[in-house]
Amino acid sequence: MRRLLAAATGLIVALALSGCDSPDAMRTQFVALRYLQSAEGHLASLPRDAQQARNELDRALALQPDDIGLRDRAAPLYVMARAYETAIPLLETRASEDRLTAALLAQCLLATGETERGTEILRSMLEQAGRKHKAGEIGPGDFAIAMNTAGYLLADGGQELDRAHQAIKAAVSFAPTQPAFIDSLGWVLYRKGKYQDAAFYLERAMRLSQGDDPEMLYHLGATYARLGRLRDADRLLRRARDADPGTESVELELKRLGRTLVPPLVQA
Repeated sequence: MRRLLAAATGLIVALALSGCDSPDAMRTQFVALRYLQSAEGHLASLPRDAQQARNELDRALALQPDDIGLRDRAAPLYVMARAYETAIPLLETRASEDRLTAALLAQCLLATGETERGTEILRSMLEQAGRKHKAGEIGPGDFAIAMNTAGYLLADGGQELDRAHQAIKAAVSFAPTQPAFIDSLGWVLYRKGKYQDAAFYLERAMRLSQGDDPEMLYHLGATYARLGRLRDADRLLRRARDADPGTESVELELKRLGRTLVPPLVQA
């Protein structure tokens, strides 16, 4: 879930040049930082260039493989670049320390087939957020974010859809005009096969959002395809591909439509 990474990528504004005992060491760390910042730029702007971002992150870590700060900052970027297997060992060392890292780890585990472990992390996240909210230890905003994050990742991974649906509905009840939450609600309905209901919420999320969101475009495009609205599906999926080239799920949907090698359809 790329929206989940907004908070994480916002952290990458500087990399402290601490512990550098020589000009060469400082220069190496500076170059690693520049690679990291360049990778962030490739992922933050549209169209995204995930492959170039992965290459630059690899170069940064090759220069400073033992720099804990750099590894922590690179991990969420690897997730955003869909390099899930590379991200897992970077996230595992911090997953017990904060909710965002745990959620990112769960996303990677689900994406790489470690379903049981990823689902357990998200189940625990929901239970913990529920307890803390009931005890007054977290406010409604943090509770809603936790519900949406865990619920969306469960839905996206096709796991415990009823639990995911309830969690996302709880999030929407606290923030009924938040596009990301509404999109999550539409996506879990899609996963449950309720395509007409899914389209209602996904269309609303698109109306409330600002600019093209590749995930939202994909979600609504896939839903339109299931509803037989093939022209609309083709149009949205192509926009999703243009915004974030190389996304496997988008390419798969376009192949299902059988239109990857022909010009875009013209609306009548």
